Parts: sequence; structure tokens; C-alpha cells
Amino acid sequence: MASTEMNKFTMAEAKTSIDFTSAHGSTGEAESNSVMTPAEERKLVRKIDLHLIPLMFVLYLFQYLDKTSLGYTAIMGIIQDTKLVGTQYSWVSSFFYVGFLAASPLSSILLVKFSVAKVVVVTVLIWASIQMCMAAGNNFGSLAALRILLGAFEAAVNPGFTIITSTWYKPSEHALRHGLWYGGASLAYIFGGILAYAISHIQSAIKGWQFLFIIFGAATLLIGLLVLWLLPDNPQTAWFLSERERRLAFSRVQGARHSAETRKWNHGQMKEAMLDPRSWLLFLLCLFTTLPGGGLTAFGSVVLNSFGYSVLQTQLLTMSQGAFLLLFVVFTVVVSMSFKNARCVSIALLNIISLAGALMIKLLPESQKLGRLGGLWLVSAFSSAFPTILSLVSSNITGHTKKSTVNSMVFVGFCVGYIIGPLTFLSQEAPTYQTAFNIMIACFALNITIIMVMRQLMAKWNKKRDQEYGAEAGSDGQAVEDGAAQPELDETDWENKSIRYSL
Repeated sequence: MASTEMNKFTMAEAKTSIDFTSAHGSTGEAESNSVMTPAEERKLVRKIDLHLIPLMFVLYLFQYLDKTSLGYTAIMGIIQDTKLVGTQYSWVSSFFYVGFLAASPLSSILLVKFSVAKVVVVTVLIWASIQMCMAAGNNFGSLAALRILLGAFEAAVNPGFTIITSTWYKPSEHALRHGLWYGGASLAYIFGGILAYAISHIQSAIKGWQFLFIIFGAATLLIGLLVLWLLPDNPQTAWFLSERERRLAFSRVQGARHSAETRKWNHGQMKEAMLDPRSWLLFLLCLFTTLPGGGLTAFGSVVLNSFGYSVLQTQLLTMSQGAFLLLFVVFTVVVSMSFKNARCVSIALLNIISLAGALMIKLLPESQKLGRLGGLWLVSAFSSAFPTILSLVSSNITGHTKKSTVNSMVFVGFCVGYIIGPLTFLSQEAPTYQTAFNIMIACFALNITIIMVMRQLMAKWNKKRDQEYGAEAGSDGQAVEDGAAQPELDETDWENKSIRYSL
């Protein structure tokens, strides 16, 4: 279709078709245009989903198993066998996030300089090997060193998955896709509980907790090799798409948002990320989300065991926590997709549920075992907000370097929260851990405030852009597809005025 004909398109037609220009040959041949109908786009998205989401889901499942494996071993004898005393077990748990924190800046640079998919998968293979080495840890020093290395090589996974999601999907598609691959964490709870329960019955010279590290690490290594072979670098090189589908997959997402993957670090975009108030709000939100999570990851089985359940019952009940985590992930995805501009509201609702659960554990007498167990199930709601938080980054932050910088800030908060979390469980307060639950309650209240402040800020910016530039771009975070968009553009959301922020 000629450019003069393109000018006759109405805005409504532009929203229901995708037009992009692709140059062919190297001798100045004429440009050729392609138009994709909504039906063709749905078919393309389904094809991407079927090839991409299962890989991310399974990889995240094993990543979460490895990260939380120490929590399973807490009641399998690792503390006694490695002669951990005082707060040493808490520090072993926290040291994972010390490594994560230290490696986050380097990970951000690597995710810009090299293929995001390759950086993610190579680090997976390295951390799987380190996970198996955890079985050889025999004292505080060796466990601490291995946990630091494990965290360092996991630092690229979450921000990498966030960038991959924003590369392949439109903003309106982010909440569901983040929820789908993050669902691997929910299944990890269930699968991990079953596996830990089975391993607890093994009678061997090798300790049960050592078997657990070896099995989890070996499985991750095999999955990593499979994903290395199957996960494409970007839409333009996807092995499962035709040449035309590759161009369309790129154009429908990056062409409209003027933000393509680059191999250059843009210092101006990094400065903009630091000046953007949402970066700091996201940092605080992630900090106050993972602080309770860090404590419960390390001490969740200990708290559950303190309700009066046996070791084997505790392992099985851990699976129920995974089921509730999955339920809450489904809840936030459904709310985000069913109601316009409801992502921030869904995050607030999950924190309200967690607040109620923490109050139940804190205030109910110890004799109310089932009531306190129900409170622990409700507390898990807050962690289901994490994929929605990441989807806010994917949908609302553009510019390759800016997105990488904000991702880094988010995961610095992620690390700091997980480092502090286990330390709030004071050994002298066992088994009630009053200080830890008081801090959780404060975190949930702060999260509700932070997310609603950020929502109001972005709503204000949307309204201002509508007044200055018109409302044709919509308020759902999707820019109108522009056939004249240049793939090499790498604009931030502050520069591209057609973007409206997802709330």
C-alpha cells in the first residue's frame, strides 16, 4: 500500500491493523508494506505464546525451586549437620540476595550489551551447577559462599524475563504473560513440597537435604540446556516464525513504542530513569514486598511446624501454600484483565488480604491452629503481586537502557528486602516471632499507600498528555500503531508522547 493511501486511513482503521515498512535487498529496492488483520495478529500471538511461555514457565519453576530449596532443608537437618548456630542460618538465607544485589548492576549492563535470552540461560546453567555444589557445604562459611554465588548468577533472570516480555508483547498483553510465567513459582511450591516429602523418606549415607540440592540442581541444568536450544534471542531471529511473521512480531510491539533492543548503553536514559519518581516508588514497593517474603521463605516451614504439625505434615502443607499462591496469581491476572486500569488496584487488594492474614497469625491464640494456618495461607497473597509489579515496568517504561536501569533498581529493592527479611525473625522470639509479623503488617500497609500514589501520578500524566496531544492513543498504555515508525528508534516513555500509562 502506497504512503499516499496510508494517509487516508482513519484512526479506527489504524487501531485494527498493523502496517509496517520493511526494506528488502541492499541496492535501494523499493520498500514493501504488509498489513496484518486482527485475526492474523491473534494467530501470531497464539503461536508466540505456545513457543515462548512454556519455556519461561518451566525455567522460572526451577529457578524458584533452587532459590527456596534452603527453606525445605531447614527441617531436614541442615542446621544441625552443618553446625549452624545463632543467626547463622538466617544469614545463609540472606547471603543469596547479597550476591544478587552485588551482581544486579553488572547484570543490567550485560542485558543491554548482549542477547537477553542468552545472558539469562547461560547464568541458569552456572547457577544449576552451584546448586548441586550446595550438597557439599559443611559449615557456615562454605554455605554462605555458595549462596552468594547462587544469588549472583540468578540476578539476570527476573529482569531478563521482564525485558523478554516487553520485547514480544504489547502493554495490554503484559499482565497475563507475566502471570503465566510467574505461575511457575506457584507450581514450584507444590512440586517442591512433594519432592521434599519424598526425599525425607530416603534412608542413605547421603543426607536428605544433600539429595535435595543435587536433584534440584541437576534438573535445572537439564532444563537450562533445553531452553538454551529453544529460546530465540528476539522476534527477528525466532526459529518458529516465518520471515513475514518475524517482521510483524517486531513491528506490532517495538515499532509502535519506538523502543527497540539495542547494544548501546544510553547515559541519558539512565539519568532519566533516576529522575523518574516511579523508579523510586517501584524500588520501595519491591523492597516492602520482598521483606516479608524473605522472612517467610527462610522461616515459613519453621512457622508452620510451630503450629503443631510434624515434619512430614509440614512438607505436605507447604504444597497448600503453593496452591494459594497460584490462586492469588490467577486473581490478580483476572482483575487486571477484566477491569480497565486495575493493575495497581489488584496489587493493593493482595496486600490487604496479606494484612488480614498477618493479623490473624499475630492475634489468634496458639491453640487456634487451623485459624493461624488460614492466616499463613492469606499472607501468601502479597507475593502474587510481583508479576503485576513487573508488568507495570514492562508496560510503562520504554527505552532499552531506561528499562534495564529501572529493572535494576527494582531488583535492588528485591534483594535488600530478602536480605533483611530473615533477620526480622529473632531466635529469642520463636515460635511467635512477634517482631517479624509487626514488620510484615507495616510493609503491607506501606505497599497499599505506595501503589495508589504511583497510580495517581500516572493517571495525572495520562490526563495531561490527553489535554496536550489528544486522547487518540488511549489510556491503556498502548500506542497507536504507526506504519512510519522506524525500528532503530529507542525512545523513552517521556520522549514518546503517544504512550499512555497502564494503571
